[in-house]
Amino acid sequence: MSTDMQVHFERLDQADRVEGIARLLLRRNRLSPTVLILCPDDGFVAQLNDRLWTIHPTSFLAHGIAGDSVEDNAKQPILLSTHICQDNGAKVLMNGTLEIPPELSKFTHIVDFVDAWDDGLMQAARERFKTYRQLSLEPTYLGSQK
Repeated sequence: MSTDMQVHFERLDQADRVEGIARLLLRRNRLSPTVLILCPDDGFVAQLNDRLWTIHPTSFLAHGIAGDSVEDNAKQPILLSTHICQDNGAKVLMNGTLEIPPELSKFTHIVDFVDAWDDGLMQAARERFKTYRQLSLEPTYLGSQK
């Protein structure tokens, strides 16, 4: 695994991972020119898609849902997908799932989450943190930021 890959965890205090991801994207100005958000299922994709259209009262975060067209996917600054898809050239992966994403080496920056509102989910985040370390990565914890 590349030692220059960055992994960091963001703390989510509310029981809404969709909202946490949307607010992080807005707060960090999308994190980079292109981002892949790995979603656990199609329902999560649909919820996040809806929220990114309404996250800001006077604008939206440009994004798309990964489909069969490489050309269409390539145009999306934020790509939502249930699988690893780098058609948009994303080097940043936001992990909306509760597992370590596959194909980490394709990215330079991984953003993961600590669901602080649930003890079981916090423990799952601790396990992911340990696994990243076992992969010779040094994850950092940024805590919550409003």
